Amino acid sequence: MTQTMNEGSRRVVAPRRVVQAARTCIAVLALLPLPALAHDVQIARTDCAQPVHLVAKGAPLSTVLKDLSERLHFVVVYQSQTDPLVSTDAQAYATDLVRKLARDMNFSLEEASDPRCAQGRRIAKLSILADPASGNRATVASTRPAWQTPEMERIARLGMQDYLQSHGITDQPMEELAVH
Repeated sequence: MTQTMNEGSRRVVAPRRVVQAARTCIAVLALLPLPALAHDVQIARTDCAQPVHLVAKGAPLSTVLKDLSERLHFVVVYQSQTDPLVSTDAQAYATDLVRKLARDMNFSLEEASDPRCAQGRRIAKLSILADPASGNRATVASTRPAWQTPEMERIARLGMQDYLQSHGITDQPMEELAVH
């Protein structure tokens, strides 16, 4: 028995066995896990008084955070269109772990007082906020760290001058004191 298939404007006649074999191959391929879609998330120690051990391999951030929220009993709201893949083997307190995972995202973390937990608080809600309307997540890069303001630099210079004078060394520019 043969089966007729239309392929554009020409007709192709295929034996029934070929059609059945093709269907079987497609069904088998559909059941195989694709590496791009495969991910693994393992969470150990979900007591908030102890560090949480998280192992994630190629898992979307939203999945990792959802799994953490289920195990650590907090609410997660994921509104971002960006969902980076996470591969990590980390052990930290829940709050620190979540902050590390979401560090490149725009997020809000709400905590509640809980004397049973480390540092006396636990995560209550994590919101991964929507991406900016422009879609541009870039920030203006500074040439110096945020803590290194002109005022802090002035205070450091004064401290260095006081230190040098107290040890009998004449005042010198900071550049001359650098190790060569």
